[in-house]
Amino acid sequence: MTLDEPVTRKTPHPDIEVAEAALDGDEDAVATVMGMLRSPALAAAILARGATPAEAHDLLNDLIGDCFGGVRTKGGLHRLLRRYNGGCPLPAFFRRIAINRLISLKRASRPMVALDDDEDGCHELPGREGPLAGLGDDALIALLRDAITRARARVDPEKLVLVRLMVAYGVSQRRLGSLLGWHETKVSRVKTELLAELRMRIMEELRLADPWLELEWEDFMELCSESVDLFAS
Repeated sequence: MTLDEPVTRKTPHPDIEVAEAALDGDEDAVATVMGMLRSPALAAAILARGATPAEAHDLLNDLIGDCFGGVRTKGGLHRLLRRYNGGCPLPAFFRRIAINRLISLKRASRPMVALDDDEDGCHELPGREGPLAGLGDDALIALLRDAITRARARVDPEKLVLVRLMVAYGVSQRRLGSLLGWHETKVSRVKTELLAELRMRIMEELRLADPWLELEWEDFMELCSESVDLFAS
């Protein structure tokens, strides 16, 4: 998914069938899921985000336990694998969860340094302490949504409306050009420039909100893959 594509609801990824079969105890499906959880690529993704080998080992073992063993609460036994809804490939789902948990782990162990308000010119910089110290999946989605909202507020509103008409509602560049009296190439140029600026602003807002959250654009899009409504508001 890219920002210049119309927003549509995707059909579930075929991995949903593997996940459901594994939850039902199918041995082949369980072996497939375990292969994903123990893959060198998943371990490498965590290590690349700053995990130590010991942290990566513990995170992956916890992930395996939560997927199949689950966590028992008052509401019953909750298995992490049951949260997978086919919104992305299953390895990408595991990667997202593992990175989120690493972020929470690093926040919990990071020393909090009190800054004078004048030191950075910011009275409340989200992500340094407080509720975000133990950021989970829901909080991460909120962080992404807030970054998108703030980024939108920083770009030309008229251009944003034009791009939203193309991206979210599928209005063609030719149709918009006809309505505005513009050549189609001008519409295309406005779209390209606005999307590039929006991409830059979103990444700026994410880094401002949480300096430790070292996401690349591809990571951001992957994290949004299960929440395409982020782009529709």
